[in-house]
Amino acid sequence: MDINRLNEFITLATHLNYSKAANQLYLTQPALSRHIHDLEQTIGAKLFVRDTHNVYLTSAGKLFFNEAKEIIDRYEHALASVRKLSASTTGEVKLGFLGAAVQPFLARFYHMFVEKHPQIRLNLYADDLDALITLLNKNELDCAFVSHVNHNYFSGLASETVLYDHMGIVAHPDHPFAKRDGIYFKELDGFPMLSFSKATSPITYDYHKSLFKRMGIDYHIVREVPNIETGLFFVSLNEGLFILPDHLHQMLNGMIFVPLLDESCVVDLNLIWKKENMNPSLPIFQKEFSDFLQDKL
Repeated sequence: MDINRLNEFITLATHLNYSKAANQLYLTQPALSRHIHDLEQTIGAKLFVRDTHNVYLTSAGKLFFNEAKEIIDRYEHALASVRKLSASTTGEVKLGFLGAAVQPFLARFYHMFVEKHPQIRLNLYADDLDALITLLNKNELDCAFVSHVNHNYFSGLASETVLYDHMGIVAHPDHPFAKRDGIYFKELDGFPMLSFSKATSPITYDYHKSLFKRMGIDYHIVREVPNIETGLFFVSLNEGLFILPDHLHQMLNGMIFVPLLDESCVVDLNLIWKKENMNPSLPIFQKEFSDFLQDKL
C-alpha cells in the first residue's frame, strides 16, 4: 500500500472536510476523492460516509484511523533512524568491479554517493572476474560488480542483478562469420575457439564450457588465453573465435563482433557481497545503489 494514501486518509479523517484536506495535501478534491475510493477498494471496507454537508468516519474508518496513524509513526521513526545512522556513520566500502561492464553507470553512482555520504569513502578496485571473486572470498573486498555468478566459487553469496547483456563472438574480418548479422550457438560446433585459461579464469572457462555442453556441440579450443586483450590479439591473427559480452564492443580494435541469436546467450551483471559481512557502511551502500538502480538504470 502506498504510504501517501495513508497520509491522505489521515488528513481527511482529521479535518472531515474534502476541501480543507485537499488544500493541505496540494491535491484537487476529485483526485483526493479518487484516492480515498481506491484505498477503500484495496481495504475492502467503506471508510467514510458523505452527505450533503458533512463527512463522517465509519466504524471501520475509526478503527483504520488509529492503525494508520501507528503505521505512519513507525514509518517516520524508521526513516529518522536510518537518516541518523547515515549521517553519523563513518567508514569505507571496498568495491571491486569489472571495468568495461560498469562504465555506463558507475561514475554517475559514485558521484551521487560521495555527495550524499561524504563520511563514507568508496575505495574502488578494478580487476577481472576471478581475481574479484578471490578477493571477496578473502574478505579483502566488501562487494563487487561481477558477471557469471557461480555459487560453486562463492559461499554465503548474496547478490542483486544490475543488468543483462547479450553475448556474441569476436571474429577476424576475413572469417566467414564476420559477414553475418548474427549466428546461432550451435553453428560454433567444431570451429577453432579461443578460450579463457582454466588456470587463471576458471569461472569464465567453466561457464563457456557449460554452454557448449548444453548445446551438445564440440568446444574446439585451439588456445587458452589469460585475459581479454590476449584473446583479441589472437583473433587478430585469425587463430580462432572468441566469446565476449556485447558491452566490450569498444575493445575490438578492428575485429568484428557477431551477436549470438539464442535467447539463452546472455550474461548477467550482479552486485555481490558476503552475507556475513559486518561492515556497517555496506547496508548504506546497498540501499543507495538499490535506489539508484530503480531510478537511473
